Amino acid sequence: MKGYRFRMLPKNKPLIVIIVLALASFQSYSAEPVPERVNKLTIGAGFTHNSVPFTAADSRTDPVPLFEIQLGPLFAYNKNDEPVIGLELFRHKRVMLALAGVYGSHALDTSKVDKDKEWVYYGIEDRDRATEVALIFHFYSKVGLVDIKVHRDVSNKYDDFRSSISWSRPFPETGNWTITPRMYGRYYSEGFNNYYYGVSSKDMARVEDIYGSTAIPVQGSSVNFNDYERLWRPSYEAGNGGQFGVDLNIEYNFNENVKALGYIGIEQLGGQVTSSVLVEDADIWKASLGLAYTF
Repeated sequence: MKGYRFRMLPKNKPLIVIIVLALASFQSYSAEPVPERVNKLTIGAGFTHNSVPFTAADSRTDPVPLFEIQLGPLFAYNKNDEPVIGLELFRHKRVMLALAGVYGSHALDTSKVDKDKEWVYYGIEDRDRATEVALIFHFYSKVGLVDIKVHRDVSNKYDDFRSSISWSRPFPETGNWTITPRMYGRYYSEGFNNYYYGVSSKDMARVEDIYGSTAIPVQGSSVNFNDYERLWRPSYEAGNGGQFGVDLNIEYNFNENVKALGYIGIEQLGGQVTSSVLVEDADIWKASLGLAYTF
């Protein structure tokens, strides 16, 4: 597995370690009951504020729909910026298997980078969000929900797969609050990482087509193509890799219909992607806040 590296407890990240230890302490709580499928229709709106790992790119703040829907075997949810719509194929006591469509959150917009670092993105086209089909497996264990997902790109973006496994459980006896911490590991394939973080030979060829071989502008001066490729922005294959993250879903019920929704999470890039010239920050922070109504 080329370039694979998975850091389960990142160094110098005390916040992550504290949250992981808090999750581990859930084993002392009483056992979770066997879940029952209950129809619900919760729809709202809010905004997200998410950092991005890309060099000289600013964090994004966007309005988003927030929803959680269960109608028999049909379900849909969006808690930050990656909506999921699916169908349960099998459910029995503590086990559920589903097929879903997912609109991935990863994207690179080269028009929104700082002017002084435009040279990093010469010849690189926007890398868009992918539409994926996902197989979802839930095991409602006595100590929390184990969630396993395998995603496959069906929109001809990165044309590969990614997967994840997570463990979550809400804090007990929190009154009007519902607070659910989660920790997860994610695997990103070589195709995924190369699409979002790699620099291909085609990208380099576009630079030469646009600027020629002798006058590529970099930081106020001109360099030739060979020096640009060798010293400034070489071709790069990111390889596959594993990443670790934690997040927190928060709900506050004003009454039986109206609730505030909050989300905050951090994921740390791992593997060879952190060495890409396109990557500046290995820590990706995500947050959202909104209001929703339950019918």
